[in-house]
Amino acid sequence: MMLEVTNLHSGYGKLPVLRGVSLRVEEGELVAIIGPNG
Repeated sequence: MMLEVTNLHSGYGKLPVLRGVSLRVEEGELVAIIGPNG
């Protein structure tokens, strides 16, 4: 395993962007998080 994230929360000021995101990225995998504006 290369990276594991559990229950991630993030935002801009008081605007929540990510709520409770969990993921596991294995060696050799690529992951991107994109939104409506790319």
